This record gives sequence, structure tokens and C-alpha cells, in this order.
Amino acid sequence: MGMAADIIAVGRFSPAIVEYLDYPKDYYRGTRLGCPVVAQLFGITHGSSASREFARCLGITDPWNFNQHKIDPKAIDGEELRAFLATLHEGDDLVRELEGLLGMREEGFEFYFRPNG
Repeated sequence: MGMAADIIAVGRFSPAIVEYLDYPKDYYRGTRLGCPVVAQLFGITHGSSASREFARCLGITDPWNFNQHKIDPKAIDGEELRAFLATLHEGDDLVRELEGLLGMREEGFEFYFRPNG
């Protein structure tokens, strides 16, 4: 199978990002503004080559260099990432997650790359 990868997003709750979080919108009804929230994004399971390309779009040169796992939000190449995601079978769902990533970036979220296996 090779490497898989995803992103963990950590930030403060706001209505601007509720549609991109992990649970249905109603679950956040009583959530206070600024409450810490965590989300998982992408879940690239297409093997090592795809995971490395995904990492490259995030500004990561070596997916196994743990010093690079905290993503610099300014290093994310949104257009390149969009083009890469469009090549995958579930590209439409992943492009929606890209909108979430970009929205969360605007809200000051921190992002962490997580390779698996």
C-alpha cells in the first residue's frame, strides 16, 4: 500500500469554518466562539508517490522529516494542490476539503502533516 497522509487542523471555532469541520453542523450549535476545535483533512490513501506529491504541495520536501510536519500556511500552494487533488478518483470531495483548508487558514488555524505507514 505504501504511505498515506492527512492533515490535522487545530484552531478556534467560528461560524465561518463550521461547514468544514468533521461533524454535522448541528453538532456545533452550542459551541462558543473561540473554543478550540480539531479537524482531519484529506486522507490521501493512493500510496507513497501521491502522498509525496501531496506533501510537496504543502511545502514539505521530506514527508518523513518530522521537523517539517507543522505546515507553514503561507507555503501551501492552493492552485497546485487543487490540480493534484483533481487527479485523484475522489477529487471532487477532496477539492471541497481544500476549500476548508483555505478557509481555516484565513481563520488562523494551524496545520500538521501526518504521514501513515
